[in-house]
Amino acid sequence: MAKTSWCILEIILSGAKLHPSRRLPPKPMTNYSSGVVRVFLYLFITVFALILLTLVRSHTDDGFIHQLGKNCALVAFVIIALQAALAARIKWIERPFGLDMIFRYHKAAGVIALCLIVLHITLISWGSGRWYLLDSLHVQWPVWLGRLALLALVSTEVTSLWRRKLNIEFESWRKLHNALFVAILALGFAHSFKIGGDLTAAALRVYWAVALAAAVTVYLFHKALRPARLKRNAYRVTAVRQDAPRVWTIQLAPPAGRTVSPYAPGQFQYITFRRGRGLPVEEHHWTISSTPTRPGIASTIKEVGDFTSSIGQTQVGDNADVDGPYGRFSYVFYPEEDDLVFICGGIGITPFLAMLRHMHDTQARKKVLLLWSNRTEGEFVGREELEQIAQSGAPELKTVLFLTGVGKDWKGERGRIGKGAIAKYLAPQNGITRGAYVCCPPPMARIVMPALEGLGIPAEHIHDETFSL
Repeated sequence: MAKTSWCILEIILSGAKLHPSRRLPPKPMTNYSSGVVRVFLYLFITVFALILLTLVRSHTDDGFIHQLGKNCALVAFVIIALQAALAARIKWIERPFGLDMIFRYHKAAGVIALCLIVLHITLISWGSGRWYLLDSLHVQWPVWLGRLALLALVSTEVTSLWRRKLNIEFESWRKLHNALFVAILALGFAHSFKIGGDLTAAALRVYWAVALAAAVTVYLFHKALRPARLKRNAYRVTAVRQDAPRVWTIQLAPPAGRTVSPYAPGQFQYITFRRGRGLPVEEHHWTISSTPTRPGIASTIKEVGDFTSSIGQTQVGDNADVDGPYGRFSYVFYPEEDDLVFICGGIGITPFLAMLRHMHDTQARKKVLLLWSNRTEGEFVGREELEQIAQSGAPELKTVLFLTGVGKDWKGERGRIGKGAIAKYLAPQNGITRGAYVCCPPPMARIVMPALEGLGIPAEHIHDETFSL
């Protein structure tokens, strides 16, 4: 019975497909009502404690400021509990928005929760006239639990917002982040359950316990149940190919009897390579550079850090835990866009390679302008394949290459891609719906995105995928 319950929970949370034999990409989601429903559900859960409080306590002796401080804490705790669901990569939550948008909000929600907790402390002290709650050492132990929770929350936000400036490696930060979240959840629950006057009502105590149990369940699924499932069903490396200096394409195949999860060209996946030989074992996300129209699944990876510096040592036969697909960075999700602009820098070409391969294989009638910059000529991965796709006419592709470094015999464009360069090659729309896709380093994106809007492309038709955690 327990095993059956876990399997049902796994299917619900992971969005597992009941028909794994299908390899077609997911249908385009053009109806945004599903996203609106999820947003309103999130907001309803966030304020449900206040709704319950209104129903069970129609009158209170607390002053307005004091009660407002309590309400801030009620909302903040639920936001913190919901952080587990936002970070758990649950397909049902991610699907309408894309995981990068979910993670951006996850980061913002942490700041919102911190602000609410600071307001809670300030308003409670002000409304009750007990300012000693802020600095006195002689307070009840539940108050100390609240202080420790606040310290953990501040530490979480500081290390999350300024991780790079603090020179904290990503894996170290992730472990710290997880530990601090558990501490915040446990300390915040104990503090509020013991000292929260509003939680004397049975209905609110039940809701508080359910919120904690749900957060713990989702957290355990994300950190224990899913990884165990992925490890049991590990993919196998079937090919390792060097495409350019420090750039490798790793081809993967699912275990016997299973098929690749349906994906759209341009989406990404999380991979944990288990290679042995003393090589590191870490989970990282990479774009799926292959297309669902061809067998297998592949990611093209550049050596840019401590972990990826060993990617070339991957061998055929190595195992890999694969979790995906995720994201909405794919032209198939926006079928109304016929005239496409792809702008990328460096290895940001990978989702565009996947999309162009898919267009070519499906004979998609799309018009594509690709603007691509690199520091050196040798970094233009798949340049010959792009030329072959352009010559085929499916899609109608025009590629413009920009070189930002030194190249004596270079005959293409020079310099960075900016508004002037985009305007030079961007033809008038002529009534056709145009979509722009941007995959490049953040400094370049901060120039390109406003330039596209300035050239008349509406913000809703400009798509980017940013993972700057």
